Amino acid sequence: MRKPKQTFLFLLILTLAACSQPVIEQSPTIAADSSALVPTSTATPAPTPTPTSTPVELTNDGNLAILAGDYETALKIFQAALSSSTDPQLVAKNNLGMGQAYFEQGNYGPALDYLRLAAAAEDITVAGRAQYLLAQSYTRLERYDEALSAYDTYLQLRPGLIDSHIYALKGDLYAFLGDYTQAIANYQESYRADPDGGSEALAIKIAITYEDSGDQETALALYQDIYNTSDNGYTSAEMDLRMGRIYYAREQWDQAYAYFQDAVTNFPYAYDAYTALVTLVNDNVPVDEFQRGLINYNVGNYALSVEAFDRYLATSPVENADATLYYKALATRAAGAGNGEDKTDEAIALWWQLIETYRSSPYFIDAWEDIEYTQWAYQGEYQQAAETALRFVTRHSDEEEAPAFLFLAGRSYERAGMLAEASATWQRLPNEYPSAEETFQGIYFAGIVTVRMGDWAAAQPLFSRALVLTADPAETAAAYLWIGKCQEALGEMSKAVDTWKQAQLADPFGYYSIRAEDLLIGQDPLTDPVTYDLNPDLTPYRQDAEIWLRETFGLAVDINLESPGLLANDPRFQRGLEFWSLGLYEEGKAEFETLREAFANDPAQTFRLIVSLVDIGLYRTALVATTNLLKSTGLEGELALDAPEFFSRIRFGAYYLDWLLPEAEAEDFSPLLLLSVIRQESAYEGFIGSSAGAIGLMQIMPSTGAERATLLNWPEDYSIADLYKPYVSIVFGTNYLSHWRTYFDDDLYATLAAYNGGPGNAIAWQSLAPDDPDLLLETIRVEETRNYIRLITEVQYIYGWLYGDPAER
Repeated sequence: MRKPKQTFLFLLILTLAACSQPVIEQSPTIAADSSALVPTSTATPAPTPTPTSTPVELTNDGNLAILAGDYETALKIFQAALSSSTDPQLVAKNNLGMGQAYFEQGNYGPALDYLRLAAAAEDITVAGRAQYLLAQSYTRLERYDEALSAYDTYLQLRPGLIDSHIYALKGDLYAFLGDYTQAIANYQESYRADPDGGSEALAIKIAITYEDSGDQETALALYQDIYNTSDNGYTSAEMDLRMGRIYYAREQWDQAYAYFQDAVTNFPYAYDAYTALVTLVNDNVPVDEFQRGLINYNVGNYALSVEAFDRYLATSPVENADATLYYKALATRAAGAGNGEDKTDEAIALWWQLIETYRSSPYFIDAWEDIEYTQWAYQGEYQQAAETALRFVTRHSDEEEAPAFLFLAGRSYERAGMLAEASATWQRLPNEYPSAEETFQGIYFAGIVTVRMGDWAAAQPLFSRALVLTADPAETAAAYLWIGKCQEALGEMSKAVDTWKQAQLADPFGYYSIRAEDLLIGQDPLTDPVTYDLNPDLTPYRQDAEIWLRETFGLAVDINLESPGLLANDPRFQRGLEFWSLGLYEEGKAEFETLREAFANDPAQTFRLIVSLVDIGLYRTALVATTNLLKSTGLEGELALDAPEFFSRIRFGAYYLDWLLPEAEAEDFSPLLLLSVIRQESAYEGFIGSSAGAIGLMQIMPSTGAERATLLNWPEDYSIADLYKPYVSIVFGTNYLSHWRTYFDDDLYATLAAYNGGPGNAIAWQSLAPDDPDLLLETIRVEETRNYIRLITEVQYIYGWLYGDPAER
């Protein structure tokens, strides 16, 4: 559905281009400075290459060090490679690597020296990439004419590859320099060259540049077309604001206010709607007070939000009265918290008003949930929260949410320390809602709190009842595990052993089966195998994988599965590799993800892609491609481990070992556990971020990163951007884990709980179950954190199984 719209926008841009007829100015081509000398005074001393490291291997290792963000190590490796080879092609590649490492460091003097050497290479690929990095270096140095010239040379050397990206960069430079004609021309070339037919972001950039150039009519036409074709509300609000501002500057008030009102009315979640609202309010233009309240709430102006909602309610509205009460309650609670005042009772009163007045409101259930949540999370009134949840169940026992409220009531009683009441409440679930998804958890947690009360005899039948309520392997293993623990506590050790054996068999490679095995052999949780070998070399396992692939998918013998093979001719692969090689990892990943999706039903191409992705260090996409390939044959979950070992060693890779192993040794931390945390946190991807603000390979929060940087006095000139470097992330993450392990007296469950759920929560949870890791896990009240510990346990077990002694599998 989007194609015709985008094509229309593309035609509009081409039409505008034909009318304005800007000419792209070609900067003079920079001649490669073949007379430049290799720098000696600034070069990092190189270590002696090991006998097993060939110059080619050293070059590859250097590129991986750049990916890891360890630029000092990269420089040493590239210098060692330069010292051990006179092959012109290798010398050129290593000069490029030296230049890129210095560039990433921000050390532009030696970067330029090495990049100029690489730019003089006969290898067009190396020379072109050097020109790109030269252009980036010149830009940082504010030598813009030289940057533009280097970009032009790149386009001459590497035409048709990432032209759209290069033209956009040139457009940015010309726009910065105030040469809007050339900026527009380059942006239009970028739009034409875009393999996807031109992006919305680029169309916006073109329109903005027309406006900056003084051509408001063209800008308005483009803004309007973008508004008409976009399915992104944030973009639509931005276009409203931009068009409104043009008319506002012309003092064409009616047109300006119409666009501002459209943003306010239709896109209240967008910040640009707030900016439009401010103008309308300042000019005394009447606005919808409900939308005004909603916009102020969304931007955090809670007091103003409440005032607007009050004005709206004062009109006795027919529409949105329920929504107004709901959001006014949220704003009231937030306003109080922001000012250090307790306004939670006022908020709760508003939600009760909504509940009693608007039974059919879509906010009805939300209001109940917010009352219950506010009572325990804000007010600390756990018993009252439980009673609220039970009140809902009494009033609305037939609602589909009733079992969830019954479960919440039990949880609030548990928070209050009213364990008997919690157990009794949770025991109602199988009686009143036997088919609800909360039923197993309810009776299971009834058993857990009964254990916490010390009544093992009463807990055992509860776990036995849980056992008959489920057919899920993980839940079955959990019930058996706790039945066995009850039997052990009651002195029935032989029965406990037999029960744990059943738990061990119920869900192989699942958390509770792993814990049952630990209990059977008297082993602590998260214990490594006695011996293991983290060898990242996949070569010994590849042939078996290829044989399996041919047999499973019926591939002809003459199909060559070498990598990249046929992939090398695919423009998406070529673009992805180019972006990746230039350090543009997100852009590179986007191309490779497109390939992965395109070849989802082509096992040969998928296999070639997987190998190539591992080679360059794009492990997350390789993991996803491998998982989906196996899933297409019915191998998922534990069954995926029956596939050839090659695939398991990709899904559970021995990655980043040059950085991980030294840190593991320095902090006396299990490498297998660190790899498991990394897999769970980021799936081995260093340039990833989360909606919660965590960054990088080990998902470090910025506040934690700043704290670690100060504590370690490293790295020099630390900034948040350093968290995207896997090397830094591994150092910080391992040190942070080590800190909390010490605090919790080597309790790894509490340590992982602190890492995921916050130290304060972990301290509280451990205090409730200080001596039993299994009880600690079940006492953790945040499901995400419980799952986190379980999943890391499973992953670490698989790592031990995979890299340990094969005879012990």
